[in-house]
Amino acid sequence: MRYFILLFCCVAMVACSGYGEKVTYDGTDVHYTEEALKEKADATGAYLQEIGFTDGSPKSVQITRDSIYHFRMVVQEGIESDKSMEVSFKALGMLLSEKVFEGETIHFDLCNATFDTIKTFPIEKSTRPNS
Repeated sequence: MRYFILLFCCVAMVACSGYGEKVTYDGTDVHYTEEALKEKADATGAYLQEIGFTDGSPKSVQITRDSIYHFRMVVQEGIESDKSMEVSFKALGMLLSEKVFEGETIHFDLCNATFDTIKTFPIEKSTRPNS
């Protein structure tokens, strides 16, 4: 009985991590915080796989939504200060907005390992038709 309780506690701690459910594409975990976002999580994972982002190395991203969608990516400490990376983050955000989020405005959030936001890049709604 003691082992059952211990196992239950371990499972409950993992399930209550607050990162949400996840789908995995080539080592990249795509977490989503509500069931309604599962389709977006799958589309995000598939698109990241298509562009070669998912390369087998462990990575974590998260899809959330308040008034807008958030693409949240765990990054190495200090990269948020690297000005040369801003163009890459914004470009990926624009592509995700167009290809996954139907051109909607999104926030591209750089996060620490526990998905606390370090820096946000607002990606404005696309005026171009979906390609």
